[in-house]
Amino acid sequence: MVKIHPIPALTVNPSRAAEITCVPYDIVSRAESRALAQNHPDTLLRVDRADLEFPDSVKFNAPEVYQKAAQNFSHLIENGSLLKETKPSIYLVRMVEGKHRQRGFAALADFGDYASGQLRKHEFTRPDKEDDRVTLIRHLGALTGPVLAAYPDLPELTAQMDKIESTEKPLAEVTDERGVQHTVWRCPDAAEIVKLFTQVSRSYIADGHHRAAAAARLAKEKVGPLGILTVYFPASELRVLPYHRLVLKLDLFSPATFLEEAKKVFQVTP
Repeated sequence: MVKIHPIPALTVNPSRAAEITCVPYDIVSRAESRALAQNHPDTLLRVDRADLEFPDSVKFNAPEVYQKAAQNFSHLIENGSLLKETKPSIYLVRMVEGKHRQRGFAALADFGDYASGQLRKHEFTRPDKEDDRVTLIRHLGALTGPVLAAYPDLPELTAQMDKIESTEKPLAEVTDERGVQHTVWRCPDAAEIVKLFTQVSRSYIADGHHRAAAAARLAKEKVGPLGILTVYFPASELRVLPYHRLVLKLDLFSPATFLEEAKKVFQVTP
């Protein structure tokens, strides 16, 4: 079974949603982050990628970077951009791009699920990236980026999504720069969602292995979050897009040799 918990959350002020929301920290470079944040003083990117506030001579994991992230996070709370919820809740998240719609439940994954493999991993993690997220969480006392997970469809959970989507007032709505529409609802009966997830056999991390590993490390130290911030999507709705990389220099390899070496570890097609 999948064990989840409600989130003692800070939620976005609906009137500030367009200013605060941002791309995931790990899909943009420092230069790209700087450009995206240029006209957005309260973007969450200034928390997740606070190195954008510094010249390139300052390392991404320098102590002052995390101190700045904590200052920026406190600023968002103090100016009312982020609002503290009155009680822990579970949230329904919906993303719409063109004709595609995917919905998921935002909750805290249980650390036991991660340790036992009930929340399945499929990637190794890099120590430097893991350390970066651990240090950030320590400074913030909060999780700012969710893990994205897939679970085998359960009709009862889909019915809950349909009901919430059609009867509850959205907590916040925003359309990002790519035209993706994001909507969040507070689930009125968190206990029912928790109960239904116990009928799900297991879940699978689609993205966010470093965020999950960082939160789990802090749990072992008896500090930090109460679980792993996760959005659970039914497998039938989750769409995973390809991640393309361009090789600019082959150095010691000829093109033919490079392809032969790549075939040893990848599926290579024209």
